[in-house]
Amino acid sequence: MHIEGATIVVTGSGHGIGEGLATRFVEEGARTVVISDLDDAAMTLVAARLGQPCRACDVGNAGEYAAFLAWVEREIGPIDLLCNNPAVFGGPEGGNLQTTEETFERSWQVNVMSHIRSAQQLVPRMLERGGGYFLQTISAAGLITANSALAYTVTKHAAIGFAEWLMLNYGDRNIRVSCLCPTAVETRPGQFDGMDIGLVQTPAEIAEATVKGLEDEAFLILPNPAVGGSFRKKATDYDAWLARSIQRISPIKQPGPWDDRFPPPGTRRT
Repeated sequence: MHIEGATIVVTGSGHGIGEGLATRFVEEGARTVVISDLDDAAMTLVAARLGQPCRACDVGNAGEYAAFLAWVEREIGPIDLLCNNPAVFGGPEGGNLQTTEETFERSWQVNVMSHIRSAQQLVPRMLERGGGYFLQTISAAGLITANSALAYTVTKHAAIGFAEWLMLNYGDRNIRVSCLCPTAVETRPGQFDGMDIGLVQTPAEIAEATVKGLEDEAFLILPNPAVGGSFRKKATDYDAWLARSIQRISPIKQPGPWDDRFPPPGTRRT
């Protein structure tokens, strides 16, 4: 994937990983990087700083997302790279088994259906143009189950499954897919202070790994190399991996209300 000269859309680019990706794509010489976010004020500031077009969009709303993608292709130009970046992390019930239907539904619409709907809309057009690329910001939680929120974990696994299906069924027709699967990313100062969660990376570091992964057209982009090792151990001996994970997670589980060290419930960047 060549960033230079490409028309790129980055949803959820008003903050965090999405902002980092958009910034790096502009630096790499993209023709246009369309900035989009639910946070209109943040989106506008990023777009102004980068000198790029913007439009607010809720990717979890089927009609709104379809209208947004149609607007980009009509007013800006054919999309070469679509970066689906927003995610719903959880709800006020936190990560426990009593996750509400409302949280599951919102998580499903944003974390899974936004990927499916964008492919349904764009793949036929991309095929006519000779190909296209999808970058799905998913999470290491889609590969390695940990103590993250229940709806988040389940939907991120589903997002990986759809990405695999899309690549397997359309990869021979030049539809490419990369899954960006970071671990902890500091999207605001002090977010993880006092928390023992291993490697914490910045949005700029995630963007650096992403550009390299896109150049290689890697299906899995793993900014934290430890994820690949854990994923291999899981595949090699699932039962042993589960046993080790139970021992690792049990002491740090925090049942009960939402932990206010994380961003508030709702849509956020993975």
